[in-house]
Amino acid sequence: MTAVGIIGLGTYLPEHVRTNAWWPADEVARWHDRMAHRATQPAPPSAGLTSGARRTLAAMARYGDDPFRGAIERRVMDPTMTTSEMEARAARAALAAADLAPGEVDAILAQTPVPEHLMVNGATITHRLLGLAPRALALGTEAACNAFAVHASLAAALIESGRARYVLSVHSSAITRVHGPVQPHSAWWGDGAAAAVFGPVAEGRGLLAAVNHADGGRCDALVLGTPERAWWEGGPITTHSLNREHTRDMLMGMIDRGGAAIAEALAAAGVAAADVGYLATHQSTPWFTDEVAAEAGLAHARTLVTFPHLANMNSVNVPYILAEGVRTGALRAGDVAVTFSGGLGETWSSLVFRWGR
Repeated sequence: MTAVGIIGLGTYLPEHVRTNAWWPADEVARWHDRMAHRATQPAPPSAGLTSGARRTLAAMARYGDDPFRGAIERRVMDPTMTTSEMEARAARAALAAADLAPGEVDAILAQTPVPEHLMVNGATITHRLLGLAPRALALGTEAACNAFAVHASLAAALIESGRARYVLSVHSSAITRVHGPVQPHSAWWGDGAAAAVFGPVAEGRGLLAAVNHADGGRCDALVLGTPERAWWEGGPITTHSLNREHTRDMLMGMIDRGGAAIAEALAAAGVAAADVGYLATHQSTPWFTDEVAAEAGLAHARTLVTFPHLANMNSVNVPYILAEGVRTGALRAGDVAVTFSGGLGETWSSLVFRWGR
């Protein structure tokens, strides 16, 4: 069977930096008052809580007095730029790193939470901007923040089956377009793009294991739509919860799911936790990576926490952290690299790589 790995990575960040000063002081004060009120509510009993839930509550308490929840700044795309243009910039960098021409790409997979148009396969637009061959498959996905892991599994299947040799995975976040200055969660998101080229690598290198899970029972925990009505009935579209109990359950279970999925992926790869050199996780909070690492026994692994300065960039997060690891030398050929991410819907995944070509 063909070994499949990442042979090139690329990123793009908009130039504009939005600091916390952008939000009106009176709105921030209201956020703070709401948080202070919640802090007076009885704490949930610790008895019966899982290890991950206890870690989550302790981590949340560390940021309980910060209305920005640890976010300091984030990038915001120019109003004249499109998501596909961001994706194309990241993809060109990834193709250059892989030493590939656009015509050599056999498939492109694209993910963005806020597309330019509904009912349009956005992958075809990025396909055109890059000048890919007409024969190249173009597929837009809907896997939320977990899309990189989903793309990795799809790319491996295409390449291992012989249906493709090189697969391009592109991700963009334009989430600031649907967040005004009123909602507290508007401060927790940022824009950007990342891309990865998957292709054949030497035996023993590349993707060693992929573990993917799904559970639609909490699909209403967080959605993009019009609050209190169907999105097609008009009104401003933004992110909001339809079921706050499910939102809490999703939040309280993330660390447990991360620890379990990583353990499952390492077992499938035949790799011990002690041998992991680099960890890349989703960036939904400033504490998420550290708590997942602790739960999974990977506190020793090198990693990067981007949330304070880039906020949550959706599925861009994991490939961006991998790319930064390569750029800074923290992720080197021969290292075992592990990822964990979760996406609304709800899905969650862990990947294990032996890095290098």
